[in-house]
Amino acid sequence: MDLSKKVLFLTTCAYIMLLPLIPQDIVLAGIPFTDLLLALLIFAYIVNLVMSKKSRENFINAVIDFFTDKLSIFMAILLAIMFASTIYAVDKTLALTESARFISYVFMYFVIKYEFNNKKQIKILIRCYIFISTVLCSIGIVQYFTRIGLDEKYIKAFLFEGHIKISSTLSHPNAYAGYLILIIFPIVMLSIYEKNKNKKIFYLLLSILVFTNILMTYSRNALLGFALGLVVLALLYSIKIIFALGGFGVLILLIPSVFQRVQDIHNSSQNEARIKLWKTALMMIKEHPILGVGNGNYVTQYDTYIQKYRLDYNSYTHYPAHNSYLKVQSELGIVGIVSFLGIIVTALSRVRKLYNTASDKFNRAFYMGVMASMVAFLFMNFSDNLFFVPKTTTFFWFLLATAEALLHSESSNINS
Repeated sequence: MDLSKKVLFLTTCAYIMLLPLIPQDIVLAGIPFTDLLLALLIFAYIVNLVMSKKSRENFINAVIDFFTDKLSIFMAILLAIMFASTIYAVDKTLALTESARFISYVFMYFVIKYEFNNKKQIKILIRCYIFISTVLCSIGIVQYFTRIGLDEKYIKAFLFEGHIKISSTLSHPNAYAGYLILIIFPIVMLSIYEKNKNKKIFYLLLSILVFTNILMTYSRNALLGFALGLVVLALLYSIKIIFALGGFGVLILLIPSVFQRVQDIHNSSQNEARIKLWKTALMMIKEHPILGVGNGNYVTQYDTYIQKYRLDYNSYTHYPAHNSYLKVQSELGIVGIVSFLGIIVTALSRVRKLYNTASDKFNRAFYMGVMASMVAFLFMNFSDNLFFVPKTTTFFWFLLATAEALLHSESSNINS
């Protein structure tokens, strides 16, 4: 491997580990440190292109493949409508900012898929992901008992039945819950498939640690997502999963605070806010069915629409939609939602193809878990905007990129 490519690979590993670890409010010269990490990754990629003729040739082939592959075509269409929407968006700066954020996901996807498409490199990236998830969960446990790292305003806002809703190093308990859902089922499957005793114990303990953190977020959405993920895993692997983990889940319900949180799923007063947010999105869709109101501009238009249709709740202003699918359609219209759903359906299809064809037991187990986690994560987006929380959704794209890298590698080997 060329020196420039080694630097690019190490920078990518660092980005994967530091992105969720460093709080968003840490800035340098007015720029969030996490954005500086992204800039460093982009710089490393450009240097690699400049220094390596082989990388430049690979880049040309990668661009051709990107614009002929169904999944990335949907990504390109979605990105195009995002930028086009800045023309008619009321808040053009916000539209550009959200479009640029989506580019960062596409860029990371592109780099991982086309630069690191061999099993050894992908396993190292996955182990970086597992390592930092272990660190975040350890921080979460400490945070639950000490409140270290929780802003005072969040301690008051997220106090539930005398218990703290943890967020570890992420900005919000719900965002952290989404992150945890993406990692838990791959780890569960590794704990099942792993033959090495020490590794098996590690994955088993990590599964328990991740699940404990999910409980400590007190996220109803995550509990429902976890239940759905169990069903998916049972269908993919074995019905015994339901009895094993489901039985454990029933025991967890004996914890009063957890049981109360599950009961709140049917609490109409707690659901009223989201229902009004969704109705507001539907009004935007009704008035702007083709193009939407502009990328990121649901919050910009929110105050106008709640006054117009009497959908205000609890004096909220500039409030998000709490539904990624309604957010996309209300902001980007029919082209936006079709391309977004195209990405989702194709992504699930590609992950399914990988775990069905993988000869490597690690990859087969891990990506079977990824399939369950992705379905659970997609479900959670019906009542939250997790697809638009950078520290959470980056890892959806990371998992998809690693799956695509392995598939691309297999395809290249067959054609060579």
